[in-house]
Amino acid sequence: MSVRVARGIYNPEKERIHFYVAFKPALDPTADDRGAEASYPVDVALSVTETGELADIAFSLPKPCCNTKSLMFLQTTDSASVIDEKVFVTVPGLNGDAVLNAKAHLELDGAGRIIGLEIN
Repeated sequence: MSVRVARGIYNPEKERIHFYVAFKPALDPTADDRGAEASYPVDVALSVTETGELADIAFSLPKPCCNTKSLMFLQTTDSASVIDEKVFVTVPGLNGDAVLNAKAHLELDGAGRIIGLEIN
């Protein structure tokens, strides 16, 4: 399974682009309600292409998410790797030109599985 990324509209006042990266199969990254029951703040490093598409991300897992159950969807994602408490995700076919740091929220479903990452 591959990651699915939804990109929001660029906000020039805040100099931000909003992204949502879905790890759960059949989760629509553009949906307003994605079924998240919990979320954890994380800092992410991300790279974007020259056209503003998300090319890859890296972040550290919060302690409550460092277990097999939480990582279920990440481990079945072809373009994601989990090494110790670090997660590395690439979007197939894209190469980043710029590296940025951003705040994000790691979203979990009611069963405690990571379903996606909302990057602000």
